Amino acid sequence: MGEKISIPKFAEIFDVDEIQKIQDAFAKATGAASIITDVNGRPITKSSNVCRLCRHIIKKTDAGRDACIQSNAATSGYHPDGPMVQPCLGAGLLSGTVSITFAGCHMANWIIGQVRDEKTDLQKMLAYADVIGADHEAYAAALDEVTFMPVNRFTDISHALFLITAQLSDQAYQKLQYKQIVSTLKQSEKHLMQKTRELQLTMDHLVEAMENNQAMEARLRQSQKMEAIGTLAGGIAHDFNNILFPILGFSEMIMQDLPRQSLVRDQMQSVIDGAVRARELVQQILTFSRETEQDCRPLKLQLIVKEVLKLARASLPATIKITKNIPNDVGMVKADPTQMHQVILNLISNALHAMEENGGELSVSLSEADFTEDNLPAFEMAPGPYVCLKVTDTGQGMDPEIRKRIFEPYFTTKVRGKGTGLGLAVVHGIVKNLDGKIFAQSTKGKGTTFYMYLPRFTTESVQCDEIKKTAVPCNGNEKILLIDDEKPILHMLEKLLSRAGYRVTACDMAQQGLTCFTQKPRDFDLVITDMTMPEMTGDKLVAALKKVRPDIPVILCTGCSENTVRVKTSAAAPDKILLKPAGREDLLANIRYLLDN
Repeated sequence: MGEKISIPKFAEIFDVDEIQKIQDAFAKATGAASIITDVNGRPITKSSNVCRLCRHIIKKTDAGRDACIQSNAATSGYHPDGPMVQPCLGAGLLSGTVSITFAGCHMANWIIGQVRDEKTDLQKMLAYADVIGADHEAYAAALDEVTFMPVNRFTDISHALFLITAQLSDQAYQKLQYKQIVSTLKQSEKHLMQKTRELQLTMDHLVEAMENNQAMEARLRQSQKMEAIGTLAGGIAHDFNNILFPILGFSEMIMQDLPRQSLVRDQMQSVIDGAVRARELVQQILTFSRETEQDCRPLKLQLIVKEVLKLARASLPATIKITKNIPNDVGMVKADPTQMHQVILNLISNALHAMEENGGELSVSLSEADFTEDNLPAFEMAPGPYVCLKVTDTGQGMDPEIRKRIFEPYFTTKVRGKGTGLGLAVVHGIVKNLDGKIFAQSTKGKGTTFYMYLPRFTTESVQCDEIKKTAVPCNGNEKILLIDDEKPILHMLEKLLSRAGYRVTACDMAQQGLTCFTQKPRDFDLVITDMTMPEMTGDKLVAALKKVRPDIPVILCTGCSENTVRVKTSAAAPDKILLKPAGREDLLANIRYLLDN
């Protein structure tokens, strides 16, 4: 189940001096005495506006002091639904108690009182002087000084105080959660930097090992090196997807709870933006390692090239000229349109950056080519029909040493802040995954030309199936079994689903979840499980669940690629594979879709 937040002391989450000022102002405005105590009755703040009757007469007698203690004890319990208002046990003055909570737990009481109702029997109140052995005349004079207040007004004041304390408690809880999320994010960023340094060190060693080899052997080892780095990058991406999932989920929930006028909203938005940027960086790493799911379809590259050039022209300096040769009759390629947009945008952006200081000319052309064994432009290519994209700039060019490294991840010649060094590595991974080839020709001081060759799609008739997504409601009341060995993820998902109305049973071990399901399989409407768990992997767990109840809908969450998971779950496929870190709306929409269909 979810982890409980430990309750700190009052002074650890509230500024006692500021609370004292609020208490003094509240007592002055209402005319009632006021003090805050812990649950055992020990004072936290100094009392405000205490009347002379209580301070100098009643509490100066043993009997009066004992009656006050008993009265306070009677009202010091937990009152979650509102203030407790009643006359004190001794003098009959009105008294109110408001419970202060933190994360649903009782931590303090705000007590107000020492006012009298005009309808209270004055003779009965005066008779209390004889009960406690106080001077009758002094008691009567002090009683005349006590603030008059009708019971309904005192009750309204107590309710107002209840609302104030509830708001203070909510803000303190949100502040603590925000600090915890910021701390987790900083640790994640530190971990990412460490992994990046390890990755860079690995690449440096591989580059050093290839320097003295022959050209053919160097190309072969370069290919092997890129494959190894891709595997390592995929592993790093999986770890960080697990870290980012709870950060993004909790942040979205906190933002949903914050009032629109809250000063914390801008800070929480910064946390969410940082998590989304990290998620995008992980997606770049997965693209480089060729582990992302591709929506390959026949498409015309000229449409994407024209769109990118139109976007580039809007921000183009006057010193750069664009020439293009993009015929409409160039054949199609089979590729993911989003990834092709990313590839072409990267090549054109790099060309523009190379000319931004001194200006120049950008040339973009698209053509068809048919290669045999005798005229292949690169030895790794297979003979056949291709579409060629050529991007040329007249910028500063590259020397041979730099040109050999341009497709390595995190290698960049740009100044800090201008690039991550992942762009061309991602481009290389996309093109290679499409059985294509990309390479560059460049001369220092005379510009650079990139050549990208993709196999031409030759099928005469093409039918593209469009998958229409139907908007579905997000909430529900069904019973969901949740299984994940990462406790932060488990806690976040449990809270997110509960807030959406679902009834959740959470298990942090695969075998525990399977046992729970096997005992009462018809008690659950849907199962959400992780892929990578110590006792039993997600693919085996899905198979076991389907064996007990074949119709149970199962969502399999993974930080790896969807392709990899589909291969492993071919025997008993889950109903939905959800890539971490999924956003709140995406998760709830998929749950609702499976339950309704």
